[in-house]
Amino acid sequence: MRGILRLTLLASACGTAFTGTSALAQATSDAPQESAEPAPDYNLDIVVTANRRSQSLADVGLAMSVLDNMLLETRQVSSVNDLANLVPGLSIGNSGYATPIYSLRGVGVNEPTVGAGSSVTVYVDEVPLTLPIFTRGATFDLERVEVVKGPQGTLYGQNATGGAINYIAAKPTDSFQAGVRGSYGRFNTATLEGFVSGPLSDTLKGRIAARGERGGGWQKSVTRDDSLGKVRKFAGRAMLEWEPGEDFRAMLNVNGWQDKSDTQAPQLIRVIPNNVAVPPFPFVTTAPIATGGARAADWDRGTDFDQNAWFYQGSLRMEYDIADDVTLTSLTAYSKFRNRSVHEADGIGYSAALGRDIVNGRYDLASDANSFTQELRLSASFSIINFVLGANYQRDNVDDIQLGYFDDFSVVSNFFGVDLNNTRNLNYQRIRGYGVFGNIEAELTDYLTIAGGLRINNETRSFQGCSADSGNGNAAAAYNGFTNFLRGARGLPPLSASERIQPGGCITSDADLVPRFRFDRLEQSNTPWNINVNFKPFDRSLIYARVSKGFKAGNYPSLSAGNNAAFTPVVQEQLLAYELGFRSTAIEGLSVEGAIFQYDYTDKQQRGRRDTGFPFGLVATQVNIPQSRIKGAELSMALRPVAGLTLSGSAVYVDTKIKRYTGFSIEGPLVDMKGLPLNFSPKWSVNLDANYSGPITSTLNIFGGGGLAYRSRTSSQLAASSLYDIDPYTLINAQLGVEDRDGRWRLWAFGNNITDKHYWTNVVRFADTVTRFTGMPATYGISFAYKFD
Repeated sequence: MRGILRLTLLASACGTAFTGTSALAQATSDAPQESAEPAPDYNLDIVVTANRRSQSLADVGLAMSVLDNMLLETRQVSSVNDLANLVPGLSIGNSGYATPIYSLRGVGVNEPTVGAGSSVTVYVDEVPLTLPIFTRGATFDLERVEVVKGPQGTLYGQNATGGAINYIAAKPTDSFQAGVRGSYGRFNTATLEGFVSGPLSDTLKGRIAARGERGGGWQKSVTRDDSLGKVRKFAGRAMLEWEPGEDFRAMLNVNGWQDKSDTQAPQLIRVIPNNVAVPPFPFVTTAPIATGGARAADWDRGTDFDQNAWFYQGSLRMEYDIADDVTLTSLTAYSKFRNRSVHEADGIGYSAALGRDIVNGRYDLASDANSFTQELRLSASFSIINFVLGANYQRDNVDDIQLGYFDDFSVVSNFFGVDLNNTRNLNYQRIRGYGVFGNIEAELTDYLTIAGGLRINNETRSFQGCSADSGNGNAAAAYNGFTNFLRGARGLPPLSASERIQPGGCITSDADLVPRFRFDRLEQSNTPWNINVNFKPFDRSLIYARVSKGFKAGNYPSLSAGNNAAFTPVVQEQLLAYELGFRSTAIEGLSVEGAIFQYDYTDKQQRGRRDTGFPFGLVATQVNIPQSRIKGAELSMALRPVAGLTLSGSAVYVDTKIKRYTGFSIEGPLVDMKGLPLNFSPKWSVNLDANYSGPITSTLNIFGGGGLAYRSRTSSQLAASSLYDIDPYTLINAQLGVEDRDGRWRLWAFGNNITDKHYWTNVVRFADTVTRFTGMPATYGISFAYKFD
């Protein structure tokens, strides 16, 4: 850690502690250099849309990271997980299911339930991807990515307590353009991406883009000659922009993706009996621990651990200029998602004691979701006033079914005369929400701007759920005996013929010990707000102070439970944030920004443990932490000391603490967690980058660079031992290539995680096993890009 601190301080002293994701930094490093031409102005404004209108970044009183298309291309960003190594303070973890886990500045929740939502909202051109699972295929053919930190509930909806990620798609062009980009690298991974764009008539422009990725298995079985991890992905987007007159514009965006890749197998690191009264079978306790780096794992032979997930979305954006500087905007979108996937859960594939593979723990997921959103807003600028007024409506339908297999584990052995080996978790949610919002900025002087925003939200969730027999009658037989046992203890008669659990039926019981669905309804209202004061002490410099309050909606869990009370929802969380920051590009070739912040949490939603009673006992589910807080600071810089060379970097410090909460740890005991840190919140996130571009001949440029991403230790679970730690890690990447000086083509070699660092992003417990999900090992290859005009 001391070495990292010294490196950060040295970088800061040299002017290199700015965000490695700065669009300025990338623009300077990738621009062709003509020695005979005058030096360009590298303090040109970066235009962003964080406040739902185009503004210079220098005028926006928010902490932001901006990644431009050249950076995304050179760094081989092909998935949401790749962003975590480019944006300090951002973590994206593997939940063990199909849902990515977002955390920004320590604000996030490790919850895989499809309908749960995220504390970090994600948008494409201001159109919401309302569920985290929708976001998996958004990272292609982009103009830039904007990551806005801190509560953004007034403009980006009630769930943006941590911030917002806005993907800006590349738009149709006024003249014909086309391009193709591809790469080939380790594990026989090949990608090919292309676009065609241009005018179709005097009033109509279009753009079509597609990306395909194919690769071999990167995980290796520790017990046999087998691999897992093949990649089969496709994504496409078609856009039409129509402008029949000067006062009306419309943009139709139809996009989608499909993923038929293998799911990732976790690494087994420990066997810990979940039920000490019935220890696990010997071939479970003697299963080989995964050693040998990031690639080592194990899984059941004869099972296809793959997926067939797809998503499509259609959106229509219409803008009408009612008058000069007064615009009415409508955003309409419909999204549909489907997933069928099989996930290894325990990391066990082969039993040396039995001399054969065993079917042990896994999840088969079947998720279907659709979403309709409508936003209507009015934007205007009058003299010193800029304002936005609007309303939105959201309707989500989510069917989330988890079929769990847990053969041979202690908790289910000989359960009322039956070896209970599988159940289904059924979670159906219908979500309806609406909001009315406003945001106003008053430029009181050339130096002082005051801004504020308010949103009034209401959301209703209807829930139907239970744990159920898988359809083979195994769980039904066990739970009929169990339920009659409990009824007898209360002096009640056995279940009647109509009440008995049938194959496929619910096994969880209500308060009267009758197995049935739980039907529930959760209605919640909130009012996120913010106040900003922006002060410009001199040209191209900004100091801002911001106070904001955000909310994240409550939701219902998916879990295995014997009683319906376990499906009690978590209530909405509240976050009150204070931030003081600055940014400046006043010095030629130098950009600097920083912030200090404090978040006060009420009822933070958290993946924890709940005692559901016999037989499942403690199960992983969502809980509310009554009081917690986060303090932190950021410092960033970018420097261009000589023509063609850019040095950049950033350091983010986050200190989290639980102020009041007593709950079950993942290891069993009830713990007073006061004073303990939150999970998924590394104290230090450091990024350093160096990039160079310069001429080598009259027609060729050479370009290259390297980057370092460091994340300090954190824990995946609350109040857990070091077994559940996510160890500190440093990832290093590098690129080197040539391009023609007209920017028509580029050819470069790349390496990511070139030291082959073994790191992981999550540690989970499944029945009697503890496993972890690793990041990718070293990858390297060759890329090319070519543009047609």
